[in-house]
Amino acid sequence: MRIQYVLLVIFLTFLVGCESQDYNAEQDVFQTKEAAIKHFLDEFPRSDIEHVKTTDDDELFIVRSGNHQYDVYGMENEHNRYSIVKLTATLSLHNTIAGSAEFHTPMGNDYTYLVVKQNNHDKLPHDTRTKFEMSPILSGDAELSLNQGHIGVKSQSIMPTNVIKSTETIVSQGI
Repeated sequence: MRIQYVLLVIFLTFLVGCESQDYNAEQDVFQTKEAAIKHFLDEFPRSDIEHVKTTDDDELFIVRSGNHQYDVYGMENEHNRYSIVKLTATLSLHNTIAGSAEFHTPMGNDYTYLVVKQNNHDKLPHDTRTKFEMSPILSGDAELSLNQGHIGVKSQSIMPTNVIKSTETIVSQGI
């Protein structure tokens, strides 16, 4: 009897591990975009958040926390159920003036973003300054370039396509 119990526990543990990953138990899902955004803002009460809408209709959230640490989150809509999911690792600009990363959105789009600290755009290499179109974010405390596709800063000689449709700095009380 004891062996059967142990085998049952092992089998159930294995079965749970093989479960479909379509739903993440840690991911909160909501009936409306507004509810998902409100919950997201409540999760980051002391962070600066920029809501970015792209020309491809992606909704992104650039979160700045701590000493110039940036994360990108995206709105996910599956069967009219909304959640906001993390799309990038944390990008730390603690000891530098700028940084970039690539990511893939829930809508299937690939982007590269470049963040520059306030008043440091002129310190970037000439090629970077002239190649990337920058938009002020976080009430002017930083600048953002958001481009279509995976673009290495030194990989192209042509100007990448900027996909920022609109940006807005939001706070918990703003929604």
